[in-house]
This record gives sequence, C-alpha cells and structure tokens, in this order.
Amino acid sequence: MANPYELWTTRKLLGVFRDTRPEDWAFADYFPNVFLSTDEWIDFEKLPVRSRQLAPLVKPGGRGHGVFTDKVKGYRFKPANSVVEDAVDPLRPLTMQPGMDASMLHPEMNKLSPMQRLQLIKAAMVAEFQDAMRRRWEWMRCRAISDGAVTLNYVDGQSVTVDFQRDAGNTITLTSGNRWGDSGVSIFDFFQLVIDTMTNADFGGMPVRAEMGGNAAKILRKDAEILEHMDVNIRGAVITVDRGPVTGPGARGNGKRFKFGEMQIGGASGASIELWQNDETYDVKNTTTGALTKTRYIGTSDVIFTSTVDAIQGYSCFGMIVDKDAGYEAIPMFPKNFETGTRTKVENISIESAPLFVPINPNATLKATVA
Repeated sequence: MANPYELWTTRKLLGVFRDTRPEDWAFADYFPNVFLSTDEWIDFEKLPVRSRQLAPLVKPGGRGHGVFTDKVKGYRFKPANSVVEDAVDPLRPLTMQPGMDASMLHPEMNKLSPMQRLQLIKAAMVAEFQDAMRRRWEWMRCRAISDGAVTLNYVDGQSVTVDFQRDAGNTITLTSGNRWGDSGVSIFDFFQLVIDTMTNADFGGMPVRAEMGGNAAKILRKDAEILEHMDVNIRGAVITVDRGPVTGPGARGNGKRFKFGEMQIGGASGASIELWQNDETYDVKNTTTGALTKTRYIGTSDVIFTSTVDAIQGYSCFGMIVDKDAGYEAIPMFPKNFETGTRTKVENISIESAPLFVPINPNATLKATVA
C-alpha cells in the first residue's frame, strides 16, 4: 500500500498563496518598485540635486568658476530575514474542526478523513502565515515613511537601525502650548510650515496627503479656524472636512482607515492635500505570557505627510533566501514544507522573507506629533 502522506512542494504552497486574498495595506502604494538582490547588500546611488548657483560676475576679460556638481552619494543597506514557522499538530486532523466537519449549523457537511483535514489545516496555516508576513512588511513600510528609519529588533535580543538619512527637520514634535487644540495655535500655519519644510529639503516634495491618528483627526475636525474656512460665504474657503461621524470600508470592511477631507493649497494653483484617518493596528505577542497587545501603525496624535509616489521613489527590496531548497534566489516569500524527527515525524511549515523597504527620497515625507 502506498504511503498516503504527502509533503507539499513549493509549487503547491505557492498555489495556496494565489488562492488567498492579500490585505490592502495603506503604505504599500509608496513602494511600487521591486528590486531583487542576489547579493548580501542592497546598494543605491543618488545623484546630487541640480545646482541653483548664480553664474559668477567678472570684469571684462576675467575668469569665472564652475557650477557643475558631479558628486554622487552611495547608500548600502542589508535586509533582515523574517521567518514564520510552526509544526502541524499531528493530533489536530484526528479531532473535530469547526468549519471543516458537520455541525448543528451545517449538518449537511460530509465527514472528512484525517488526511483531508490535514490538507485543509495546512492551507489555513499558509494563509495565516502569509498575512503575518505581509503585516511585517506593512510595519516596515510604515516605519520607513513615518520615521525615515527602521529599527529591527531580533528575537535574540540584538537591535539594528537602518537609517535612510532623512533630514532631522522632517520629524517634528510639538511642545505644550504649541500643539493642535492649544489656545492661539493655527493648524493652517502648521500646514504651511510642513509645506515649506518638505519643498525646501533636498529631494523633497509638495505634500499631497496627511494621514493621521484618531486624536489628531478629531482635533482638526473641530478646530475653529478650520470650520471658519469651510464657510462658503467667506471668500477663500479652502478646506472640506466631514463634521459628522465618519468611517470607511477599510481593507476588510473594518472602517479603520478612510479619507475625511481635503485642503486646497495656493488658491488657484490646483494643489491639494488629502486628509486621511488611519487607526489600523497589529498585534504584538508577549514572548513570556503569550498575550497579544494591539499596537497602532500610526500614533493617535501623529500625522504622516507624504508627497507623491514618484517623489518618494519607494523600492520594495528583497534579498537572497539563504536556503538550498530556495536555490539561493531572491524572492519575496519562500514557503517550505518539511519534516523533523526520526521514528515519529512531525510536519512543519515555514515562510521566509528578506525584505527591506527603501524610500529613495525620504525628505519627501514628514512625521509630526501634534497633540
């Protein structure tokens, strides 16, 4: 009798990937370019900003000086590996599984064999692993856009910070008396400060979106100056903000991220800044107790200003998977199904990735803690 036990090949695991529907993350749009590195490092070069020097003035017959700059800056980053791995419980296929077997709600379902249950359990594990990996990607993308750097805390306790060298002025923390909602503080003036900072920075750009936590959005929507500029009877009305309860469909219909307004910039220039609220969270597991803590991608009082996707030039970089079974190739996710043990074997499933999300022009972003 043939052994009915079957390890899934990479092709079959990737087939499960295609059958799952990935979540629609907020910061993925800023990293449309994909770079696969078969080297240990990921290297970028940045040409200098075009010179704005004036041509020199000289007396007749005098000699001038050059204004051409050809200095090139090089940047080198090393991606970190992320691995999700778990054993397939050998007893789980032998017990009743909700959603797989007949129940009071679904008595018509056919009784499944342990091997059929095993296949379904493996498919569910791969789908959940994929979501967890994409969630790590989103965290890294958010940190790169928000902080201009990513601090990687490894499970062995080591910590490494990948600094994308954003200007220090592109991180703003307002102090008491200068925060949104404080007496005499103008949110419009603050937006002007952000515009000036981002457009004057090397490789910066005009902000086109302000994505903020719930507290910052609540203050802006109730600000007296903002409401005054919404009055269409006053010349120069420049902002539209939803004043009632607001929500949106979100990635999975949870209403955690949505656009709630828009600010027109420069009168008839046509420029505008979209106003978004983002209350999306991820779970952090306590390695001692196993308890999960909901953590926000964007702080409730933070505002993330971003320029256009072209200005930021975000790259989704993936390094080599150091595994013979992966062929030492650079692929976004490498799924693997393998056995451990000798007499009694345990089946394992893992997904490995070596991601790094690089904003080539981090000065086209700015983070502000406003309350």
